[in-house]
Formats: sequence, structure tokens, C-alpha cells
Amino acid sequence: MAVLKQKSLIVVLANALAGGLALALALTPRFVPPCTHQLETTAGVPVPMHCHWTFQIEFLLAVAALIVAGALWIVRHAEARRIVGGVLALFGLLAIAVPQPWVIGICGNSEMPCHQTAHWLWLWAALLIADGIFIAIRAKNPADKIAPPDPWEKTNATQKGAK
Repeated sequence: MAVLKQKSLIVVLANALAGGLALALALTPRFVPPCTHQLETTAGVPVPMHCHWTFQIEFLLAVAALIVAGALWIVRHAEARRIVGGVLALFGLLAIAVPQPWVIGICGNSEMPCHQTAHWLWLWAALLIADGIFIAIRAKNPADKIAPPDPWEKTNATQKGAK
């Protein structure tokens, strides 16, 4: 609880936003469902379309981002917060890249529902990138250092004053 008191309101909001955006990435395909169509191979076996695999990867990225966002509540040093913010931004970039045709892709027909799902995911991912960058940059601010004060600073200061 003492660590939480040292965090500024902006840091707490950025942490909560990161978790909320990661959760939104994970849950969006449940509320805006992608295509459920299947393709039939030449052997006559139905297989899922690209969108299915894209959103499976998106879900895994979202779960990983949610775990990393949870780490924001645990890490206390500015350098660790910079790394966590960078990793969140990287997950956001990956979430934007996966639906692109040069990675996995989604349906070519823009009328398919997977395009609406992808647009929502791109929104959450772009906001996650911005929040991750904000967390990484804000960690440099000495007012937001989460680390406890160095006990050696006090003893060194009292020694200097004693001279």
C-alpha cells in the first residue's frame, strides 16, 4: 500500500488504461465477431479462413499485453517501467501488423465482418501504443519514480552535516 501512495494519479491512470486497452483487445472479437465462414480445400475438408487465425493471434497478444500491463503495478524502478512501456507499445504494433496481408491478413472482401473487428482492434492497439510510449517517457520524470528512497542518501547526508 505504501508503494501505491507514492504513485501519482497520472501514473495510476496510465497503468489502468494499459490494462483496460489490453482487455479491450482480448474481448473485442467477442462483441464484434469476425467471419465464421470456412474454406473448403481440394480434398473437401473445411478449414478456417485467415481471419480466424488472425484473431487467434490477436487474442494471444492481448493476453500477453494484459500480463505485462499487470506488471506495471509491481515494477517500481523507472528503468523497469520504461521497458514495460516499450513492451506494451510493441504489443500494440504487433496487434496492428497481424491483420495486414503481409503478416496473416483478413478477408479480401471489405464487406465481411472481420473488417469491422479489425478496425476496432486497430483503435485499441493504437491507443495501447500511445499509452506504452507515455508510460516509458513518464518514467523518466523524477516525480514519478516509484522506487523507495535510497537509505544510503540519508546516512551520507548526515555524515556531510556532521563534518
